[in-house]
Amino acid sequence: MAKNKNKSKTGGAKVRSQAFKRPSSDGSQVLPATAQNLFQQALYHHKQGQLNAAAQGYQKVLAEFPGHADSLHLLALVAQSLHNPAQASALIEQAIKLSPKIAQYHFNHGVVLQGLSNDQAAIDAYRNAIRLKPDYQQAYENLGVALQDSGSDEAALKAYQQALEQNPHSVLALKNLGTLYFKSGHTALSLQCFEHALRLSPVDPELRLKRSGSLLRLGQWQKGWREYRWRFSEQSFLESNPPRSTGLPHAEKFNIAGRRVFVGSEQGLGDEVMFASCFSDLISSAASCVLECDPRLVPLWARSFPSAEVIAKGELDPHGLDSFISAGDLPMYFRLDDADFSGRAYLKPDSEKYAHWQGRFQELAGKLKVGICWRGGVEARAVKERSIDLKYWRPLLKRKDVSVVNLQYRCESEELKQLGEHIHTFADLDTYADIDGLAALMSNLDLVISVDNTTVHLAGALGVPVWVLLPCGPERRWTDDSDDSVWYQSARLFRKQGGAKDGWRDVMARLVAALDEFTPPQRDERDLIRVEREAKADVLESDGAKICVLVNDTSNWYHWGCSGTSLSIHRALRRNGYRVDGLPIAMTQNLPALPQSPDDFDSEEVYANFAEHNSRLLARLVKADVLVINGEGSLHGGGMVPVGLLYIAHIGKTRLRKTVQIINHSCYPQDGDLATDGPLNTLYQRVYQQLDYVAVREPVSFRLLQSLAIPCVQSFDCLPLFIETFAELRSKTVTDKPYIVLTGSVAWAEAIAEPLTHFLQLQIANGYGIKILIGASAFLAADDVAFAQWMQRSAGGQFELHIADTERQWLECIANAELLVSGRFHHSIAAACLDTPFIVTESNTPKVLGLLELLGMSNALLKTDQDFVTNLHAMAEQRLRDPASYVLAAERRTMLLNLADNNFAELY
Repeated sequence: MAKNKNKSKTGGAKVRSQAFKRPSSDGSQVLPATAQNLFQQALYHHKQGQLNAAAQGYQKVLAEFPGHADSLHLLALVAQSLHNPAQASALIEQAIKLSPKIAQYHFNHGVVLQGLSNDQAAIDAYRNAIRLKPDYQQAYENLGVALQDSGSDEAALKAYQQALEQNPHSVLALKNLGTLYFKSGHTALSLQCFEHALRLSPVDPELRLKRSGSLLRLGQWQKGWREYRWRFSEQSFLESNPPRSTGLPHAEKFNIAGRRVFVGSEQGLGDEVMFASCFSDLISSAASCVLECDPRLVPLWARSFPSAEVIAKGELDPHGLDSFISAGDLPMYFRLDDADFSGRAYLKPDSEKYAHWQGRFQELAGKLKVGICWRGGVEARAVKERSIDLKYWRPLLKRKDVSVVNLQYRCESEELKQLGEHIHTFADLDTYADIDGLAALMSNLDLVISVDNTTVHLAGALGVPVWVLLPCGPERRWTDDSDDSVWYQSARLFRKQGGAKDGWRDVMARLVAALDEFTPPQRDERDLIRVEREAKADVLESDGAKICVLVNDTSNWYHWGCSGTSLSIHRALRRNGYRVDGLPIAMTQNLPALPQSPDDFDSEEVYANFAEHNSRLLARLVKADVLVINGEGSLHGGGMVPVGLLYIAHIGKTRLRKTVQIINHSCYPQDGDLATDGPLNTLYQRVYQQLDYVAVREPVSFRLLQSLAIPCVQSFDCLPLFIETFAELRSKTVTDKPYIVLTGSVAWAEAIAEPLTHFLQLQIANGYGIKILIGASAFLAADDVAFAQWMQRSAGGQFELHIADTERQWLECIANAELLVSGRFHHSIAAACLDTPFIVTESNTPKVLGLLELLGMSNALLKTDQDFVTNLHAMAEQRLRDPASYVLAAERRTMLLNLADNNFAELY
């Protein structure tokens, strides 16, 4: 079993999970042949992921031979995998008592103890493992994380360095060491670690995002923002910021002019406020803008950006809009140099609320009005790093010339007791929920002093003087070696120094001393109230249109071909008068409480359980007038994804009485087998035969469904409909050097790297550049990541890793290539539609065969057999020598577009 990387408490540091490999026994009870066979069966089940069967096997061995340490140890790993760490710890302790000299037992005990947040015991376990095995790289790596979690950064640093001494190519050790350097304020060293790791693992989204943090903190804006785009493929970011379906293509700076652009909100309130500093740049470029925000920000946004429409998150209607950009991507276009940051205020408080607080503060006249906020972050770790104990605020609170105002959101009663009479708290203002009221209050203050949280950004955006209290390794937004902020002219930064024994006390001492020199700037009252309260949010209202739920929406999924396909479906549905509610594939891939057998599809109990676990999904289905299921390549076999789609189709028709259509798909019930018998065929038949419309995108699965007596029509994939909006790309752009594009395949294994390396070396000798093309709106394809890693190991430095940030960039890369070599269905379609010769290998189902039949290009198929290398070279030579003979005829392109329109023939 691979040693997967799991999160620890420490900011981004990772631990290796249990080493599953069975150790050489040292004192473990010797088993007779019968028991040894039982143990081996349990071990086999364990390796196959059949945890319950494995546990039963180990328990049977232990029932007869309780001193068998290997069974105790492996049963502990099963318990840990089944989320029972306390039991796992107890079992490993027994194994260690029986065989105390096996380093792996101690290592795995450390992993379990870290899961139990027992850092000191984990540290001891890892040190025991290292004592027994001094070159134990993984133990050094995990020891570093445990030490870092316990606050021993210097010892953690040494542990990571020792891990790298054992293996200088350990990506995990480099990643963790870089994270520790970043956290301790050594940004340049962190960047060195991340860049070293990326040379070994160039398509690691987490590493890319960490590198962006280092680059941005060093003020290398252009590189930093480009790397920041990787957040939409980084697991922890996606968990808290799942992308939403907008049904719109991504905007790019060069084509914003004259377009109506939707700006999607993301992340927390502070990030929304910070990214809003780019809105004016966008508004001045685009024909019009729709700005999305947290509902708490709607009135503030509407007042501050009156020429834009403002909507609360979740209220988007994409009708009439041309393109979409996430707010966090705006700096990638508008903040590429220090000179691009004006730092000027851009938010306007409500005039009436401002006047209200102005009146209430009359009683504080004659003193400096200072608002304070001492706690930030959401997760426990972030709260610990970004919060300052109230005891450190006492020197400020006791000053006679200062009136301190409480700005802390969700202030605890115990905190108020500690503050006592030294602070003014206004119980009638909810500083968490009423952001508009908070903005008006803050605009009346002379100064805001706060830890790094939303309060800082709001003050800076309003132009209120704000002193920001930063840990020694602050977030990426605060550049190194500066007391100022490029984001906010009114901000001054007070940094905690690394290595200081009582760093926050020192920060507060400097802050209190600075107050003696502070003079509040003169406020222009006319500027504060020039935009009246009457500026309202222009919320897009429902026009009574029919609602279509698009199930399995791939707009934010896998690679840009999937995105373009779903975007064309969105456009067609809107053109037919529907409001589209997209259910993303990330949701339909992970549906709980699905039927476990075909017999369960009509079970009342199963449906009740499904409805209980998927109530929000079901509520959306109930509101729909029609359910359109985007089949893609999902409908093959009996895995969770196809069963989920089949069940949605089934209950949509039989229980909710909806019009249900499945379009744009290839369907292979027996997982690629073209046989017409078998239980899965029966299940698919049962579901499909009751649907209102079925459109199949290639002829092989079309004939299969016909043989199963399933009514269906021949269509084509919807991607060409999207590509037609970029038809100008067929006029190829002359590049500095002609190039060939390689992309991955779900069906490829690492063995493909060697022959492809031989191929690219030959083509380089012939004068061609090589680009490996990857990129996605979100959730980058795991097989693309794997392919890039394989090629890096095999041919590192001999190719360009081309990362497409938008649909257009993806299409441009394919359009301007001399040749595409791929195992991808959509990449092959894109090449055909853009007049780029291509070679494609078989996929995990016969869909590629069907595609080539429809394209009339069966000669583009390359089998991955013993003649792969020879055939690849020959096919490439033919296409590079005579490209015109290997492109799609205009009449066939028209035919394919007409077939693609068949997906929507029954919408009414």
